[in-house]
Amino acid sequence: HFRNVVEITNWTNEPSTEDGVGHGTFVAGVISSQAECRGFAPDIETHVFRVFTNERVSFTSWFLDAFNYAIHVGINVLNLSIGGPDFMDRPFVEKVLELSANNVIVVSAIGNDGPLYGTLNNPADMLDAIGVGGIDYDDQLASFSSRGMTTWELPDGYGRVKPDVVTYGQAVRGSSRTAGCTALSGTSVASPVVAGVVALLASTVPDDRRWQVVNPASMKQVLTKGARRLNDYNIFEQGSGKLDLAESFELLRAYVPHVSSIPDKLDLTECPYMWPYCAQPLYHGAMPTMVNLTLLNGMAVIGEFSEEPEFVPGLNGEHVDVQFRRPDRLWPWTGWLSLYIRVAAS
Repeated sequence: HFRNVVEITNWTNEPSTEDGVGHGTFVAGVISSQAECRGFAPDIETHVFRVFTNERVSFTSWFLDAFNYAIHVGINVLNLSIGGPDFMDRPFVEKVLELSANNVIVVSAIGNDGPLYGTLNNPADMLDAIGVGGIDYDDQLASFSSRGMTTWELPDGYGRVKPDVVTYGQAVRGSSRTAGCTALSGTSVASPVVAGVVALLASTVPDDRRWQVVNPASMKQVLTKGARRLNDYNIFEQGSGKLDLAESFELLRAYVPHVSSIPDKLDLTECPYMWPYCAQPLYHGAMPTMVNLTLLNGMAVIGEFSEEPEFVPGLNGEHVDVQFRRPDRLWPWTGWLSLYIRVAAS
């Protein structure tokens, strides 16, 4: 199935690199298969890290070893069709941040715990990772696709927007571990679609400046800005919308490093996309409307605010009071900005 497998490494306690389940083979096939169920980027160098046993058992330490090795050998794009609800696994979370700091673009499945809200999986719920949700071929959100918002900030704040994008994750064809093709569903299937697109997009940038232009923030910027919004779904269901390879390619071709936010604008009257904000009355004396923006810094792995954020009133803006909270720095490649919106006494 594969043209250029550089290595298959085993980080488990089993003495074999054999995929006895088929999940890993399928995922790799969506990215880089050259067989009849062709992947998005069949010419890439594929590194396979086995971190689950054939009984579907894994440990944080196995992932940490594999992640360290990925940094050592200079992996550019890392697909993680895995996840769990525990964003307080500090060694795991901090190692994912270290991957991004070393310019590894982490793409991860958002989880299969939908349609309930607040069911995101880690590491897809992290600022620096590209979290991917699933849709079917009719552009309908898959019922299993986990929904935002992120729950890291609760109960002291408001969650961030996730997933980042959605793409096909239902009845997708990929490599079978025996022969030929098979079809699977899940955000584990949607994630390698995006990982394959990321690899394909990166290959369009000339070698001499590729990794000066392409980084975890710039890639998320072109994917989310290029995404096409779906009708009838809110921002915590679809994120920025459906992946659009052609539009993201055009954005990457003209890319100039900059800072942006997710979402890139706020219209609290826009329903259903901005639900639940659009369903919350805003009046003097009410609790403030809280919005937690994800900041993407395509200019550098670490950044700082040169000055405090400022609300510049427009039409009728004098009736609104906007306050901000922010971190001291943006790292790696990302950060956040919290907005508290109230109706002024006037």
